Amino acid sequence: MQADFARRRLAQGLVAVMFAASLVVAGPAAPKAHAIPGWANPCNLPGGKTVCKKAADGAKWLYDKSGADSLVEGMSEAIDFASDPLGYMEQKVRSGAKGMFSAFGEELTGKKPGKPKKGKGD
Repeated sequence: MQADFARRRLAQGLVAVMFAASLVVAGPAAPKAHAIPGWANPCNLPGGKTVCKKAADGAKWLYDKSGADSLVEGMSEAIDFASDPLGYMEQKVRSGAKGMFSAFGEELTGKKPGKPKKGKGD
């Protein structure tokens, strides 16, 4: 009785796998993107470069002022933490230690943080 049940489950699983494989093989392909010809781009029209530059600057200003940057940053940090919590914590500890050393580096070493080391002749 258990063997019959196991055989039935195996057959159902096999049918499901074959159905999924047939969908992948015979399914519709993604449509190909078509490139827009250069004459259809409004930035290529006379005076269009100036308008496109002003639009890009305005979009950047709106993005900077809207707070979307902090929302995107927060979501990426949440996803990073969810995918690898220990790695996320390690990254934050390393970042904090690096920031603390750069803040107190001058007091600890007596050198300005912006000056690179020179050769043996020092």
